[in-house]
Amino acid sequence: MEFIHKVASYSPVPAGGAAVANSFCLAVALIYKVVLFESERNLQPNELSTNLIHFKKEIERLLKDAERVVDADSEAYMQFAQSRREGNTVLMKQHFNDIIDISMSVMEKSEVAFEWIRQLREIIPQQMVTHLLVASELLMGSINGTVHIVKDNLKSIKASDKREDYLKRLNDLHKEYQRRYKEIMDSFPDDPEALNAGSSQT
Repeated sequence: MEFIHKVASYSPVPAGGAAVANSFCLAVALIYKVVLFESERNLQPNELSTNLIHFKKEIERLLKDAERVVDADSEAYMQFAQSRREGNTVLMKQHFNDIIDISMSVMEKSEVAFEWIRQLREIIPQQMVTHLLVASELLMGSINGTVHIVKDNLKSIKASDKREDYLKRLNDLHKEYQRRYKEIMDSFPDDPEALNAGSSQT
């Protein structure tokens, strides 16, 4: 709740960028929860339990990366604001690029999270499905939010070629993740019985 109170305060940070990164963190945390429960449910040594151990280690790393992004976003903005107050144009440019790069990293890390959702979808029981559905929505929300933030920040870049390069990279990633999101959501049938198909054997 502390983070929410900070967002809802009279302060420039944390704001949109940190909120987007936090949504990404929540998505990864839900994915991690699914892995933890499935690890406890599959204690017998077999291929599935081995894969879950691998999933757990990978998602632990992803969660730590996501947490760092939340802190890095606020820090980069504060550094940019300070360099602007000081009139240091060199540092302003550096910190401005940091803000954009941090936002873009949220999108790029989403690729890993989407892949874990896809793989977990094949092995989880019905009661875990909702967690992955919510994680998918949070991921796509963080991606859409990142697009808004980066596009707004890019308005400050005067060099049109550099701005267009950023926009192309941003739009290409956005289209790809929209496709991945739809692909994942389509893999979860609306029929509750179908959702549980194949899971009862794990």
